[in-house]
Amino acid sequence: MSGETLPIRRPQVTELDGLRAISVVFVMLVHATYGRLSGGFLGVDIFFVISGYLITMLLMQERERTGSVSLRNFYLRRVFRILPPLLACVALAMLVWNGLPQDRLNVVTAALLFFANFMPAEMMSNLGHTWSLAIEEQFYVVWPALFIWVGIRWPKLLIAIALAVCASALIVRFSMVARGGDLSPLYSFTPARIDAIMLGALLALTEPTLAKWIENWSMTVKKWLAAGCFALLVAALFFLTRTFMQGFPPAFTAFSLIVALLIFLAPRLELSSLLRWFLNHPVMRWLGKRSYGLYLYHYPVFGAMEAFRVEGSLPNYAMVTLAKILISLAITEISWRLIEQPALRFKERFSWSRAQ
Repeated sequence: MSGETLPIRRPQVTELDGLRAISVVFVMLVHATYGRLSGGFLGVDIFFVISGYLITMLLMQERERTGSVSLRNFYLRRVFRILPPLLACVALAMLVWNGLPQDRLNVVTAALLFFANFMPAEMMSNLGHTWSLAIEEQFYVVWPALFIWVGIRWPKLLIAIALAVCASALIVRFSMVARGGDLSPLYSFTPARIDAIMLGALLALTEPTLAKWIENWSMTVKKWLAAGCFALLVAALFFLTRTFMQGFPPAFTAFSLIVALLIFLAPRLELSSLLRWFLNHPVMRWLGKRSYGLYLYHYPVFGAMEAFRVEGSLPNYAMVTLAKILISLAITEISWRLIEQPALRFKERFSWSRAQ
């Protein structure tokens, strides 16, 4: 296996913006409906798969086109992408803080140092959603270094490690279910949830082989397979429950596989196909590009707006929910223009592609 090279990646996958839009919309809907839209929480898993795929694809591109991977520049790019809007979100959350005053310091520390997933959910209050960022950042700490030390010389070994990590997450979930008791910690426990991110990484590593495997398939078969995956994805987002997902260990893996298949298939459909048109619609692209900020800001905004809720009043619920969404979108757009875009431009100073 020594000396094998990683094949050149395909261009930017614009359909990822559409999938990001779906994920953030359903996360917001599950919070807006107080959990009644039962499967909306799975939007986070869509983010996980996309993150694993995209980060691995970018590492592969850098290795192929420059001959090496700079860990320093990788982490600097992550800092300028992740931290500026996160700092703004933490500031907003502190401004409208609805938790215990004595918990502020611990919560801010957990959110900014990415261990929120190991904190009690009730303590995190309106920064409770940062548990998912913690899992992603914990992945970023290990995976790029593993890619450099193992994947560049032994790509097949890296694939085997990714498969082993996916299997280990399943084993952890099976063991937690077998022990019984409260399964809620499973939801944000990194060893039990890492398979979603790793399946995205595994897709990036194996995509050239998979592409060759399906290159002779008819477009009709690809369309129906992609449509079936999309239908299963939407059904899961509407109807699956956390109780079911946590109690049936393979469920999270199966959902992540569906997402990975969509990431793989959607860009290989005809441009005129309905699914590809939908994922590339300007509204979906707009939401997808701002999905990180929208995910961050909506949670403290939704929490703060609860002060205006009148229990049992449907008109009040409708007005407050609309206000929550509009305020979240407005803050996200302000952040996109004044915080995220300037940070992204600065981030490009550490991009390997500038030297090409």
